Amino acid sequence: MAELALLFPEWNALDDKARQFAAAQLGRYFLSPLLAVDAIEPVTVATFGQTLHTFDFLIAGEWLRFVPGAAGVPLGVTWPLPEPMQAVGRALGLNQAAAENHLSPAGRFDLPPMLVARTPIESALEVIGQLDFITGKFRGNLLAYTKLAGSVQSLLTPGPDGSLPPVIETDQLRLRQASATAYQVALKHDWDLPQLQHRLGGFGFALANEREYEYLMGGGFPQLFAWGNQLPGELNFVPNRFGLTVPLRRPGSELIAEGWAKSRALAGQPTGQGRLALSPFYRATPGPFAKTMYRKIVRIAL
Repeated sequence: MAELALLFPEWNALDDKARQFAAAQLGRYFLSPLLAVDAIEPVTVATFGQTLHTFDFLIAGEWLRFVPGAAGVPLGVTWPLPEPMQAVGRALGLNQAAAENHLSPAGRFDLPPMLVARTPIESALEVIGQLDFITGKFRGNLLAYTKLAGSVQSLLTPGPDGSLPPVIETDQLRLRQASATAYQVALKHDWDLPQLQHRLGGFGFALANEREYEYLMGGGFPQLFAWGNQLPGELNFVPNRFGLTVPLRRPGSELIAEGWAKSRALAGQPTGQGRLALSPFYRATPGPFAKTMYRKIVRIAL
């Protein structure tokens, strides 16, 4: 598997058999031996006039998507705004101080191929796997689950009508229904950013750095928002170039490796300059750690 084949546009030029072989190798060599890849599903994403053939990996209870890398990707924003961004900048009432204080500076960057969690989770949580409550089969971090198996299974006892709630919580656990027969199992932690990063690193995961995050969530296009250089409509989320959803309502900022954050808590449709927080280039102070979110990645380095 050549490194070049994992970059745009070479990845899209591979035939189905070559991509399937590459996906199998990714799942075999770039994760901790403590974790298994429980499923690999082919995915085709068609957005913004581009088609991407890729794969989703079920790893320790979370779905991660493979995103090819790219060379010389334009990221960040200059002031004055480049011509394609000027109309949306005026609509936002964007001025030089706001741009320089809240938007990352422009440059061109080489981005590695990555696996990235399709959705962020609360920073106080650690997803360890999924349990099929019909068969009792657990897929994920078995070492962590073994200590909790009795507690988890006792929580998944159906009520008199045979039903279970979509979310079950205790002081230590959160169980979320992932399918008709399975629950995602997450541990609750009272920890901080260095402890979270240490835990992720022990299993081959990481937080994206700022430029990796901007590439993943913005799609690698020179535009202010993931969906283009226009203001968002009345939607709950929009897809980006990689088929990752960009929520317009957010419970908190997303953490990145540098210690600051992207976006901020948005309870409803933002107005005015507040809409700038939807840009992947927006920099924010994280706020209380327990109210932030994180999205794990795996960097692919051959």
